[in-house]
Formats: sequence, C-alpha cells, structure tokens
Amino acid sequence: MHWLGELRALWRSRVDELIEKITDNFTTFFKKMGWRGEVELIKPEDTNRLDVEKYGIGINVSFREHERMRRLDDKTQSGGERSVSTILYLFALQELCPVPFRCVDEINQGMDPKNERAVFNMMVDLLCNTGTLKNTQYFLLTPKLLRGLDFGDKVTPHIVHNSPMLPEDVLKWDHHDFIGRL
Repeated sequence: MHWLGELRALWRSRVDELIEKITDNFTTFFKKMGWRGEVELIKPEDTNRLDVEKYGIGINVSFREHERMRRLDDKTQSGGERSVSTILYLFALQELCPVPFRCVDEINQGMDPKNERAVFNMMVDLLCNTGTLKNTQYFLLTPKLLRGLDFGDKVTPHIVHNSPMLPEDVLKWDHHDFIGRL
C-alpha cells in the first residue's frame, strides 16, 4: 500500500501545479478588468484517501473595490458577473488545455455594455495580438453585438440571416458596410 501513498502524492502535486497555473492566468485576466479573482482546489476532509470525485474547483471573485472575494455562485453574483467569470476562466484554461477551437454560446448575455466590450477586446487581443491563444479559433454565437467593436485583422464576423421577420431587401444589403457600422 506504500505505492498508493506515492501515487496520491504525485497526483496531488500535479493537480496543485495545474491549479496554480490556472489561478495565475485567471488572476491576470481579472486584474486587467480591474477586479480580483482566483481559482482554488476544493479538497475533501480526508485528503489521505484518493477520492478524486470529492475534489473540485472553486472560483472566487470580487467585482468591487474593498469587497472580499466570494465563491462564484448563482446567488451572490449577477448573471453578467458569472458570464464574465466563465469566459475569463475559459481563457485561463486555454493555455493549459489547448484545443483547435472553442464555441461559446451567448456568453455576453447579461453583461453590461462596458464589460461586454472589455471581454470582447480581451478576446481579440488574446487570439490575435498577444499570442497566448493564437492557435485557437473562438466561435462566439450571439444574437447581438455592440456597435463599434474592433474586430482586428484576424477576426471574421459571420452574420446569419434566418428569420421570418427579415426585410425583403435583405439580400441587397452591403454586409461589409453593415459590419463596419457595428
């Protein structure tokens, strides 16, 4: 049974390393937004057992100056705050869990325009400019986008027209002009 203790210690050290890297990234992204955030490993009471299913991830955030960090949940933070936290957590994971693409559906729902713009700008910067996510494509599905977003040279917006309420002349629209006005 000595090998089990070694296995548990190896597993915990690797998980702790991952959590440290995730929280470093997450903290950096939150700081760029003017907030505080961290990721922690939630451990069972008896850490001498290797009950992997009893471990978890906790996300702690603070969106206001002089406010203590609180666990992210559906009762404490607003829907917009949870959306921002979720996308920043995905960004923090991306470097450690690279995949060729991610698809996020309506992640901007509930965000106020200031945060929506800031998150979009961070996404474009990470995907196009700073290079930390440069090998990943993000598909942002949303029924709305703010006007005046900077798409950069490497972002391609696709607009799907599919509604019985569309005007009859929709096929005559100049889509490049339309996107330029967003």
